Order: sequence, then C-alpha cells, then structure tokens
Amino acid sequence: MRYGYARVSTAKQSIDSQLPDLAAHGVDPANVFSDVGISGSTRALDRPGFAAMFGVLNRGDELVVTKIDRLGRSTGDVLHTLDHLDRLGVDVMIVQLGGRISGPIGRLLRTVLAAVGEFERDIITERVQAGMDRAKSHGTRSGRPVGRPKRSGRSVAFALKLIEQGHSHRDAAQIAKISLSSVTRARQRDGIKPQAAFRQIDLESANRAMKKSA
Repeated sequence: MRYGYARVSTAKQSIDSQLPDLAAHGVDPANVFSDVGISGSTRALDRPGFAAMFGVLNRGDELVVTKIDRLGRSTGDVLHTLDHLDRLGVDVMIVQLGGRISGPIGRLLRTVLAAVGEFERDIITERVQAGMDRAKSHGTRSGRPVGRPKRSGRSVAFALKLIEQGHSHRDAAQIAKISLSSVTRARQRDGIKPQAAFRQIDLESANRAMKKSA
C-alpha cells in the first residue's frame, strides 16, 4: 500500500500544494495523512497525523513525502524517523529527489540531505534573529518607527496654549505639529499647566522655536 504524508508549520498555511505531487506518485487521497500547524521541530511520532499513519503502516508499504523536511527539521529527528520506518520495512520516496531513499546509498544520501537542510534552517534562523536585533535597536519589532515621531511635552504645552487663545483643537495640533489625539489626551490628563510652561514666552517666539526644532 502506498501512503502519503503532508505537513505545514502554521495554521495559516495549507497542504494543498503538496497534494498534487503525492497524487502524481500514486497516492490515493484517502491514504494521505497530514499535520497542519505543527512545526517540524516536533518529533514525528508526537505529531497526531504522523502517529496515526505510523499505526497503519505495514512491511512492504511505501511512504511518499514531497520533501525530506516534511519528516523533520533536524538531522537527528529525520534520521530517527527513517530508522523507525526502515525497521518497520517501509520504503520512503522523496518526490523532490525523484526516488526512494533506502539501502546503504540511500541512507548516505539522506544523511547528507538532512544535514544540509538543518544548515540552511540555521542560516535562516540567524538572519531572522539579526533582523529582530536590528528592529529592537529601532524600538520596534519591524525595525521601522511606528506611528508619528514622539513630540516633547513642550509641543503639547504649545498646542494647549493655542487652544486657550481661541484656536480649535485641530488647528492647534497642526501648528504644533502633533497629532490631534495627542492634544485630546493632553486635555484629559491631570497636572498639565500650559500657562506655566509658557509663562515667559510669547506666542510668536514659541512658534519660531517650534519651526526650528521641526
């Protein structure tokens, strides 16, 4: 009997792209087992779909997967899984390789391929971590500032002073170059005393100072 196994790491992904390859290699859709949203770092026999498939495999059966990393994400786990299948007498076909990986040559080949796959994932992980480190240095997860640049308390106090002199909230926010929501929040907070902040500064000089700091 020929069985197929498909796996994707996140629930947002789909196994649909793997199914045509399995069908093209003689796997009946009813004999396809899958795990969705389960990382390859999880041991094969700890995945519900793989464990269920393992329970029905018999000597002489064949297991078809699209790529070797569908079986696992580390060299040790892939080889451990393949050893289990060998002892059970099940042949494994890797679609990407175009053939079975059994016998001495097959075992050597799959060891090399599993090692290369692990190396590639380590490189990707290293790049992702480097990107996250860069993002943290910018104060964000993506590396880009989020939203408007933060303005000083002086900018908020300037906007509040404008409101007191008859400007609308929107006009005051535009003149002070801060968001309208910043003005609204400042009005709702306790302890803000714009008169004190601008006690010795007239409106014209304050406006000039804001333009220079922009």
